[in-house]
Amino acid sequence: MPRLTGGARAGLDAGLSVAAQSLTHGMIVFAPLGAGMAPFGMAAALAASAAVGLMVALLGSSRPLIGTTSSSTALLAAAFLAASHVATPEAGVLLAMLLAFGAGLAMLALAFTGQARLAGMIPSPVTVGLMNSIVVLAVFSQLPVALGLAPGQKLAWALLHPASLIVAGLAVVLMLRPLPGLPPPMVALTSATLLHQALAAVGVELGPVVGASPSPAELLAGLESAWTAWDHLPDAGPLLGYLLPAALSLAALAALEGLTAGAALRENTGRRGDPGRDLMGTGAGMLACAVLGGVPAGASASASVASLRGGGQGRLAMLTRALVALLALLVAGPAIALLPYAALSGVLVGAVVHLLQWRSLVPASGPGLARRLADAGVALTVIGSTIWLGLVAAVGIGAVLSVVIFTASMAPAIRKHSRNPVGRSRVRRPAAVEAMLRAAGERIELIELEGAIFFGSADNIVVHAEAARAAGAEVMILDLSRVSRIDTSGGKRLLELCCAMPGRVVLCPLHETSRAHDELAALGLLARLPEGATFPSLAAAVEAAEEFVLKRAGVIQARECREARQMLEELGLPPTAMAATLPLMQEQRFAEGETIIRHGDAADAAYLLLEGQAIASLPATEGRQATRLAVLAPGVFFGEAALLRGTRRSADITARTALRCLRLPAAQMRALRARDPDAAWELMVCIAAQLASNVAAANATIDRLEG
Repeated sequence: MPRLTGGARAGLDAGLSVAAQSLTHGMIVFAPLGAGMAPFGMAAALAASAAVGLMVALLGSSRPLIGTTSSSTALLAAAFLAASHVATPEAGVLLAMLLAFGAGLAMLALAFTGQARLAGMIPSPVTVGLMNSIVVLAVFSQLPVALGLAPGQKLAWALLHPASLIVAGLAVVLMLRPLPGLPPPMVALTSATLLHQALAAVGVELGPVVGASPSPAELLAGLESAWTAWDHLPDAGPLLGYLLPAALSLAALAALEGLTAGAALRENTGRRGDPGRDLMGTGAGMLACAVLGGVPAGASASASVASLRGGGQGRLAMLTRALVALLALLVAGPAIALLPYAALSGVLVGAVVHLLQWRSLVPASGPGLARRLADAGVALTVIGSTIWLGLVAAVGIGAVLSVVIFTASMAPAIRKHSRNPVGRSRVRRPAAVEAMLRAAGERIELIELEGAIFFGSADNIVVHAEAARAAGAEVMILDLSRVSRIDTSGGKRLLELCCAMPGRVVLCPLHETSRAHDELAALGLLARLPEGATFPSLAAAVEAAEEFVLKRAGVIQARECREARQMLEELGLPPTAMAATLPLMQEQRFAEGETIIRHGDAADAAYLLLEGQAIASLPATEGRQATRLAVLAPGVFFGEAALLRGTRRSADITARTALRCLRLPAAQMRALRARDPDAAWELMVCIAAQLASNVAAANATIDRLEG
């Protein structure tokens, strides 16, 4: 019951927030048709918000994906109507309905053909420019309203009421500085309306209020009038000539917003959604919007994340949110009629300011500066194109420019992929565990990347990783050692992949001198990668993947700590041989970093590791750094050459962690061979099995590298 209550409460909060913003979106869409269209636009926007919310809740996959109207789609529809120069407001409504209908069909086509990801292939610099353009257009479109004009009213200095800026300013401030625990739009509208009434009471001249009540009757009357306006539309040929590009642009924009919202939920929850189903829900919602007046709608990332953080994690929050919009349309008309247009414009400006991404337009210095300057140039080009040519043309120009910039550095993102990279971790384990690991290693996929990871190639990486998981891979290692460049889109897709499959997708090598580390850090994405998703080397990543599959098999837990007798039994030493051998071995402990065997010393004993890990390495010499040879795990013999012949140590053995081991002096082994040759033979058989396992692992590794 608490979960139901939390979901309903989160849906209620989200509903109050987005309903207030939907009023401004409806006001924007039909402003080009004249001041008298605002009440109809608000009613159509509330109906659209309720309809798309219901469709997304029923058909979508991500939870809680909030479907509603948006500033970006509203501005695109308004720009389209302004450029259409329709003869009557009724014809304009009909044209808006046809625009939403075409966009809905395009979105459903993408969903049903499995091409939902195409909308996500719009380069990030283009979306950054688009979002900043929306902020600029929204602020300038609302400035006359904030100065006291009604939406769509022609600008005339004599009609301005500058005091209305105070009302709009208060709404903006309360949107940007919300009060804890209260929906910002509702607080902003209420406070700004009270201020408007107080100023009007003392004789201050202010702009108009909504006046007419947005209601179902207003909506139905407008729809009935629109259906009689077919004769006022252009012929089919010219109509399709400018309707089709606008509908496709609207579909791409709405689909991109929906995919962004789904990605934001995946980053916050780790739960994977189906982009195709999400797009199906928003596409069906867009078709419903076409029937209900033509105010376009989609899914909102900010509202979805806010609902999630408010406790709404399922369909209940989504349905409650849609119900709030419907109730606002049915019963809130008289209250909406009292709202000042200036207050509504302030709410809209305060909402879209959050979309401003100015940091992307001023690149920070550091590695990859040239690439970030190119991204900023694309974004600024999109902003300029939007202002002069409109949103539709700006998206196309930005996409073409991005392709031109990145084509020069484009290379196939996936160089090679293979299963079972066991051995490349250089971890030595007991022979039985090594054999089990070579079989279980098929669950590990190594994906070697090269060249540039950008908006086009990044999606191929995601598709390959998802296919590998479906084919049985439990851990996927992305080797970034050959990656030369990562743009914003590519970095975000890598982040999304790691967040969607935490602990199952890992990146390497990421250390302070690696190119991939610098690229991700410069993009601000390195710190956002989940814990356990990055490793400084390929060997470390493979070791972690090996431990993961062994833990799934229960092996690590079973071998982390064993007493001497248990360990020797597991290695296959018979009880009679153990009885003769164990008294000759002394238990020793070493602290982390302590040297156990030093290169060049006399080989006087062999060791059996009981607990912890050790590192075998060659010491540094003049002109050559120290070389790590292997990591030794519990159950492994080392220094065994001392039992075969008198020689010098060939490597250093250092405690990687605090460890415990058994020491068998070479002199004691010689005495055992003389006293009990059968026991000595059984011990040497165990050591030979480990050496054979080491050779088999080395052969398999060489074979994979050569292949």
